[in-house]
Amino acid sequence: MLAADDKLNSVMAAPAAISRPRAVPDSGSRGRSDIRVSEEQLAAFRRDGFLVLDDLTTPDEIASMRTLYDRLFSERRGWENGDLFDMVGRDSAERPASVPQMLWPSRYWPELRQTQLYASAVSIAEQMLGPGIQNILEHAIMKPALHGGATPWHQDDAFSRKGSGFLESISIWMPLQDVTLENGCLMYIRGSNWGPLYPHRSPNNDPRIHGLETVAKPDMTNLVPVPVRAGGAVIHHSRTLHAAGVNTSDQPRRAYVLGYAVQARPHSRFSRDYPWNLEKRTARDERELSKLPGWKRTLRKVRRFLRGR
Repeated sequence: MLAADDKLNSVMAAPAAISRPRAVPDSGSRGRSDIRVSEEQLAAFRRDGFLVLDDLTTPDEIASMRTLYDRLFSERRGWENGDLFDMVGRDSAERPASVPQMLWPSRYWPELRQTQLYASAVSIAEQMLGPGIQNILEHAIMKPALHGGATPWHQDDAFSRKGSGFLESISIWMPLQDVTLENGCLMYIRGSNWGPLYPHRSPNNDPRIHGLETVAKPDMTNLVPVPVRAGGAVIHHSRTLHAAGVNTSDQPRRAYVLGYAVQARPHSRFSRDYPWNLEKRTARDERELSKLPGWKRTLRKVRRFLRGR
C-alpha cells in the first residue's frame, strides 16, 4: 500500500465518524447469552473489518479487574516462562518494557475466565463465527503512563503459520479503562480485511523484537481511530490493518484481548512459515525453551527447521 504519513495528522485531528451500536441485552439472566450482535452489526463488521460494542460487563467488575491486572504486571508473572515480554522493544530484565505484554494471563489468574467480561467475549465469538470456536490467543497488554510505546501497523494473520487450518479468526480487544487518542486507542484501516496479507518484518528490522510491522506504511485514506469505553470492546478481523498510538496520558492503558477461530481443516504441522516469523530470535523464545524438557526443545527446533526448509 502507498505510504501516506502526511494524511495521518489531519485524520487524527478530525477522526472519521464510526458506528457505535450498543450491544442488545437479552431479557434473561446475566451470562453467556445476554450479549446480542445484530445482523446490521455483523454486516458492518464484514464491510469495515472491525466493530465496537458497549456494556459487556459492569463498572464494578472492571474496577476489580484493574487491581488484579496491575498486580500481574507489577509482580512480573510469567517472565521466566516467556509469557511476559516487551512487545515492541528488546526484552531486558534491567529496564522497563516499552509495551509489556503477557500471554495467557489466566494461567496466573484463573478467575479471569469466570468474569462476565470473559463470558461476553465467548458469546460474541460464537455469534460471529458460529459453533466450534477455539480460543487461539489470550493476552494482556499494558501501555505505561507517559511513555508507553506505539504499536506499529500490522495484521494479526502475519503472526500465524500458513498451515494453521484457521480460515478466519477475530480478536476481541477489551479495555479496562476508557481508551482515547491520548492514551493509545486502536486505529484501523477501514475495509483492509478484504485485502491481502502484506509483507511484514520485525520492528526496526530487529528479529530480537517480538512484534511485527508492515514493511510499507499503509495508505491512511480510510484511517479510523476507535475510542472505546471501559467495559466495551472493539472486535477486528485477523486481516484488518491496525495500530495504536503512544500513551501520553498520566495513567496506564490496560487491554485484555481474546482471539477466536473455527478450524476449517486439519493443521499442517510442517507447512512453510512466513519469513518474518522464521527470522525471530527473541529472548522471550529462549526463556520459553529453557523451561521445556529436552525432547520438547528438540522437537520444536526440528519443526522450525522443516517450516523454513
